[in-house]
Amino acid sequence: MYSIYEVKGNESINDIAKKLNISVEDLIFLNGEINNVTQGQLIIIPSQKEYTIYSVKKGDNLNSIAREYNVDAKSIALLNGLKEGEYIYPNQKLLIPKTNIYITKENETLSHLLEVMSLDEVLNNKIYLQSDQILFYKKN
Repeated sequence: MYSIYEVKGNESINDIAKKLNISVEDLIFLNGEINNVTQGQLIIIPSQKEYTIYSVKKGDNLNSIAREYNVDAKSIALLNGLKEGEYIYPNQKLLIPKTNIYITKENETLSHLLEVMSLDEVLNNKIYLQSDQILFYKKN
């Protein structure tokens, strides 16, 4: 879902954003206030292939956003630490998965997981189950 980038030399947050083709706002969303980065500092860089960052508009709710991106509202809620139906507000940033996600629970087994996704999806992802692990899958 993300990678770690080590700041080099006299790079600024603007330099990094330009170099990695990501907005400064998205870097700040994931890392907090990092306007003054220093050499050797580690920052989170989102993986554009697994999710997008969405800015909530007036009148949005998790269900309307989920329909727009063709994922379920529960996946958006889980990825953002929200409860389904929780209030979201304009300009709030949300991570929107490009596929549905599932977060494993403590002591969960492969048979539990196979109730949610196909065996091919499990095997192709080489999944090792751990508590609070986020899994991406396609809903049939």
